[in-house]
Amino acid sequence: MLATHWLLQSDYRAFLDRDPPTPDRGTFALRFAGLRLDAILERDFHAQLFANFADNRVTLIETWIEAKLARWARLRIGTFQFPITEERLTPGTALPFISTSVSALLLPARDTGIELLGTGGPVSYNLAVVNGTWAAGPGGSDFDSGKDLVGRVFVRPFADTGLAPIRALGLGVGASVGNHTGAPDNPRLVTLSSYGGQVVFAYKSPAAAAGRITRVAPHLTWAAGPVALYADAVWTRERVLDTEVDSRAFSAVATVVLTGEDAAPLGFVTPRRPFDLATGSPGAIELVIGAGDVAVGAAAFPILADPVAAMRRMTVVGLGANWFLSRGVAVLVSYGHQTFRAAAAAGDRPAEDVAVARFQLVL
Repeated sequence: MLATHWLLQSDYRAFLDRDPPTPDRGTFALRFAGLRLDAILERDFHAQLFANFADNRVTLIETWIEAKLARWARLRIGTFQFPITEERLTPGTALPFISTSVSALLLPARDTGIELLGTGGPVSYNLAVVNGTWAAGPGGSDFDSGKDLVGRVFVRPFADTGLAPIRALGLGVGASVGNHTGAPDNPRLVTLSSYGGQVVFAYKSPAAAAGRITRVAPHLTWAAGPVALYADAVWTRERVLDTEVDSRAFSAVATVVLTGEDAAPLGFVTPRRPFDLATGSPGAIELVIGAGDVAVGAAAFPILADPVAAMRRMTVVGLGANWFLSRGVAVLVSYGHQTFRAAAAAGDRPAEDVAVARFQLVL
């Protein structure tokens, strides 16, 4: 069996500040235009190819093949989502905000390797050996001979009970460890950008990855009727030249579906009745609120990062409204207020206010 899914995301982003950054990147953009191909053979083998054709080029995002070993175990090989948190395992088309949470800024999106995954009762797990990319790094490339070990366990402890308010509560923890080696022209280090696309933290040359990097990421999900919540935290420690640098982040996102459909913590809402002017059906309408904070350890300043140009901390508060017209069709609007804190006595960067509107089609 071969299934084809078409995906389109068209955005408009605008800075709402009195003095927007230079250059002002308020613009219309075709964020994503591509397809996902799923091939299933004999029910036990599944292959996927996920490609983006935006910007007049072809980018392979995910390409993997999977074999079902048992009811509770599957083996996957290729380029796949970085299996460390529930959000990182969720397609971007299902996220309640147009962008990822603040915590995800410290985590890779995808990597290439081999993964054992599955679900048994209320427990889901992932265990992978991957090439070892970095946050915002390319998931399909390998830059040294080292590999990362990534693991995650997710439990729904009350799934089989009669306790309706907490039946959908999920608790998870993910972690990774590996050794990364960079170079001045490819440092393999995290770069943090604001939701307006402005770089707010970057290491300066010749800083580069030079040893072990560890990540720990506890997370939870919860839903009850039209209300849902996702929260997570990330702690990282990585060796940069001869210095250990700690970074941390946390985020929380809550949603409420005003039209009464059941909410999912990280899920596309399917309208009970699709939008129809003739019958007065509004589709489904969801409100979103979120907050997060990310900070880079003081050890990075001033030798590895310039405290004047690289902010030590970013705090974000966001609001959103999502209109789901029918299954797979949505209009999303997100607003984020971002403040920045510099290291030591350096001056803080001006706050940013960014609004993004998106039309999204998933068929």
